[in-house]
Amino acid sequence: MISNLVLFQIPILLFLVGALSGLLSRNSRLARPMIFVPAMIGSIFTIIFSIDIITGASLKLAIPNILPFFNLEIFVDGVSAFFMLIIGIVSFAVSLYSIGYSKEYETKKRISVFGFLFNIFILSMILVVSSNNAFFFLIFWELMSLVSFFLVIYDHDKEENLKSGITYLVMTHFGTALIFVSFLLGYIQTGSFSFDSLRESSASFPLLVKNLVFAFAFIGFGVKAGIVPLHTWLPHAHPSAPSNVSALMSAVMIKMGIYGIVRTVFDFSGFGASPDFAWWGVLMIAVGSISAVSGVLYAVIEHDIKRALAYSSIENIGIILIGLGLSVVFAAYHLVSLSVLAFVASMYHTINHAVFKGLLFMGAGSVVYATHSRNIEDLGGIIKQMPWTSLLFLIGAVSIVGLPPFNGFVSEWLTLQAFLSSYQIPSTILQISIAFASLPFALTIGIASATFVRLFGITFLSRARSKHALNIKEVPRSMIIGMAVLAAACILLGILASLGISLISSAFHLPSQPSSPLDSITLQNNAKNAVHLSMPFVLILFSAIAVGAFGFIRTIGGKTSKTIYGTWDCGFGNLNEKMEYTATSLSQPIRAVFKVFFKPHNVTSKEFFVSTNQYLIKSIKFNSITKNIFEESLYQPIISSTLRVLDKIRKIQTGKINSYLLYIMITAVALLLFVRLSH
Repeated sequence: MISNLVLFQIPILLFLVGALSGLLSRNSRLARPMIFVPAMIGSIFTIIFSIDIITGASLKLAIPNILPFFNLEIFVDGVSAFFMLIIGIVSFAVSLYSIGYSKEYETKKRISVFGFLFNIFILSMILVVSSNNAFFFLIFWELMSLVSFFLVIYDHDKEENLKSGITYLVMTHFGTALIFVSFLLGYIQTGSFSFDSLRESSASFPLLVKNLVFAFAFIGFGVKAGIVPLHTWLPHAHPSAPSNVSALMSAVMIKMGIYGIVRTVFDFSGFGASPDFAWWGVLMIAVGSISAVSGVLYAVIEHDIKRALAYSSIENIGIILIGLGLSVVFAAYHLVSLSVLAFVASMYHTINHAVFKGLLFMGAGSVVYATHSRNIEDLGGIIKQMPWTSLLFLIGAVSIVGLPPFNGFVSEWLTLQAFLSSYQIPSTILQISIAFASLPFALTIGIASATFVRLFGITFLSRARSKHALNIKEVPRSMIIGMAVLAAACILLGILASLGISLISSAFHLPSQPSSPLDSITLQNNAKNAVHLSMPFVLILFSAIAVGAFGFIRTIGGKTSKTIYGTWDCGFGNLNEKMEYTATSLSQPIRAVFKVFFKPHNVTSKEFFVSTNQYLIKSIKFNSITKNIFEESLYQPIISSTLRVLDKIRKIQTGKINSYLLYIMITAVALLLFVRLSH
């Protein structure tokens, strides 16, 4: 029997082997399996280790004085193991996918450098969730951020990618600074950087300190998660990164922000079952609702398929935070069963989003791999030439919009039930506030459906609109199998929802009561009145309806004859791609309804056969431009003000030694006066 310590060490060694072996290989064709096969095996062992921890005992390890005054402390409990399981599942699928996908980098870039960064990126996330010391947590957190930055700018020949990387680097360091302040407040209270000291002493912190620890950590980790308005890096970085890296970043890395928030709220901040902490949950619900609506509204109008998926990630992070916020509010008022229900909904959506967003980003990467275009207006008709990619992308799309019996339905259904149960909160103001919060949740689900109908329909169906979608072929087999792994997970997590809920219950040691919703997907109005939903039963019901409808039509209708006619084409004689719906036309109603949000600006240009005749029009070009209100109204003023201040500060750099000596003298006099006055 292999001990959990050995199971923990094996994937670390394998990821290091994958990182170093690629650097040692000079043959690009051999480098790909040398890089990604160890990553695949390491991911499998990560899954085995995480399940072993969830079903067994936790792992605790301390290596004293690895640095002066600092011990390397490793602690893997069910919480860490749950997020490690997500890392393992997605990393396995993406590593398999990368064997075929990275082929295009054999001649363009040094694949060995990419492989080194790829393996270290996965390893850094494992070490983040395993750290039990604030100092080393921040080291591994920075390692994760810096490695992902280099992956974002891997294709650094494009100026757009460099700008995206810089934006990401600035935002992630801003978040890290706030996380450090949160940990520093804990250190001031305990005198230790160990997370154990926070767990043991945080309950005795003054209420103000508890609130500050939570506030700084929520904003700091929220930057990494991509909450609005701190999301600005995400729609820039994800499209710039290679698609397999985008899958890891969106499916896994932003969940490190969720991990940090969960750890802070329930482990490090001294949270207790008291109405004093209810505002924490209200804040998370409010931020989650704004993030969900903002993300999906920008996703539905986006033409770049990867940027649309990035905005969709902001939406789903919002849904996760809504469930987490509801759990905190319920717990603050001692509603244990409802708190468990909302928490399960949040964590189930966490793993669901990791699975279907990883699948969708890999599907988008396959489209870009084959067509060399991210603009969905240039695509169309791909389903005929890439049937497997189309089918797997469709599974991801159906999962993310929450249709049964796929996994997205389960977590969204649980979140809805938590909303409907909020009437049990004793505070009328909170009941009304949460009732209003359910409206953006419902709006988000509806627009998400429109988003992925548009993405799938415009990208894969109808006719090709440009040369990008012509003469393409299906992607390599390893890419298809990698996507199929996550597609299977989407189906299994939907049909076998009870197993997923039990896994979450075991990982987080959730309390189970006779009226607890852990045993099934249940809305508890009271102990005697419950509405049960069995996902296997739903699958059987849908299958029976489909079979029954087919049998009825065949029996009653009998044999049918097929007659082929030409499509009605308004007398033109031939339909072409210019007569199809476009991505812009499909999203136009939403663009019009939310024009205050988008601030659309339409530009129309006409070309005439004869310049002096305004009636003989040769062509008309229409372009609809939308604005990002967060970048325009928030970030641009901040950047402009900062540049103005720095420009004035720069004037003190005169280049004259006399001026610098004067500055030193003024500083010295000021310090002497300060010391004198302080005594």
